[in-house]
Order: sequence, then C-alpha cells, then structure tokens
Amino acid sequence: MGKLRIWLGLLAGFLILLAGCARATQPAPTATSEVPARPTAPAATATSQPQVNYCVECHTDKDRLIQTAKPEEEVIEESEGAG
Repeated sequence: MGKLRIWLGLLAGFLILLAGCARATQPAPTATSEVPARPTAPAATATSQPQVNYCVECHTDKDRLIQTAKPEEEVIEESEGAG
C-alpha cells in the first residue's frame, strides 16, 4: 500500500507540472473600425555630432597634470610610536 501512494503522488505531481506547460488559449480577435490615416509631417531626422575626446589632450598636457594632481598624503603607520 505504501508503494501505491508513492506512485500516485508522483503521478499527481507529474500531471500538475504538465498542466503548467499547457498552451494558453488565444482570445478571439475583436473587430476594429479603421480610422483614415491623417497625413503627417515627416519625422525630423537627428543629425549626429562627432564625439569629442579630450582624454589624450588632457593626459599629455604636463602642466595640467601637475595642477590637477592629488597631493600625496603622509601615511602614519599605526604600529609605530608609543603604545
């Protein structure tokens, strides 16, 4: 009797899994009234602008690099000193 319950449980689980894979029903198409198309103005086309890359210019300018450089901070060792 115990094996029968196991097989019935597996069969029920398998059927539940297959029910989730069933195809969804397609709704019936509804009638739509056609609206005459209005003449529209042509869409404005976007003009692409060339991308400007200042990276090389900035990184090769030695004076600008010196001016914008982050000052070095003095690192204090925590293992030194009185303690």
